[in-house]
Amino acid sequence: MMRRCRRLLAALTLSLPLLAAAAPLTSWQDDLGQRWQVPAHLPERWVVLGPHLVDMMQALGATGRIVGVQDDHAMPGRWQTSLSGFPVVGQSGLINEERLRLVRPDVIVFWPAGLAVTQQERLRRQGIALLAISPRKLADIPERLRWLGALAGQGERADTQAAQWQRLLRETTARHAAGPRLKGLYQVWLTPLYSLAPDHLVSQAMRVCGVDSIVPPSPLAAPVLSPELVLQTAPDIILVGHGELADARRFWARFPSLPAVRRGAIVAVPDRELTRPGLSLLQALPMFCQQMQVWRAGGKGSAVPKS
Repeated sequence: MMRRCRRLLAALTLSLPLLAAAAPLTSWQDDLGQRWQVPAHLPERWVVLGPHLVDMMQALGATGRIVGVQDDHAMPGRWQTSLSGFPVVGQSGLINEERLRLVRPDVIVFWPAGLAVTQQERLRRQGIALLAISPRKLADIPERLRWLGALAGQGERADTQAAQWQRLLRETTARHAAGPRLKGLYQVWLTPLYSLAPDHLVSQAMRVCGVDSIVPPSPLAAPVLSPELVLQTAPDIILVGHGELADARRFWARFPSLPAVRRGAIVAVPDRELTRPGLSLLQALPMFCQQMQVWRAGGKGSAVPKS
């Protein structure tokens, strides 16, 4: 995936006009409201919790600073080294503090929803700096790349890449703004039926591509829905991960009056890329919009992109 990110960045660099240089980033407020100032001595030893955050470090050429990551195997729990090749210091939601002491981090970069609050507080009491990254809008993602770049001594590279990603997002949004819109359901899981809140980044990506989520406002990022709600709201399209497609088609076929079933619009999407709140989501967005354009134009059949 990162090879595709690098190819995309190279293509953007060649095709875009020169952009005005952003002012060097020296301070910011992270996604938990903590104030950050770029120190005179940059942190050398980083623990980076979340594959999407490792992706950002790779894009910046800063992986040499990583001394520990979260386990990213499909079956986590017994691995000492991640698929990305770094020492594993914890699982989703929890750090192994014994392993953490061994790697002696100067900073931990983390996704707040992926680390227990009690452990966050305990680590801060131990004097470890914790940089919280949790973008709420698609346009926030490039700015979070700038935070990492400033702290890793790669500010200029981060600024250049952030400007390119911002332009890609603007152009994709403008390109797909006009035309028919669809009502859609993003199905995370079938039993129980999980979806994503309307303000989730994936739901925002759907809106960019002309698909409005049927999910009502929710304080939960991934609310449970009833099949009755889906029948009432009558989505034109149901989006699922590749591994869920066959089961989803069998389940929803029981409801032939559902517009998505009548149109054959139960569609596999690149869920791994879309659901990571980082560069892979921005990279996948143009192809995702093209895929949705088939259905907005009244197409039938399954348009499944290669992942």
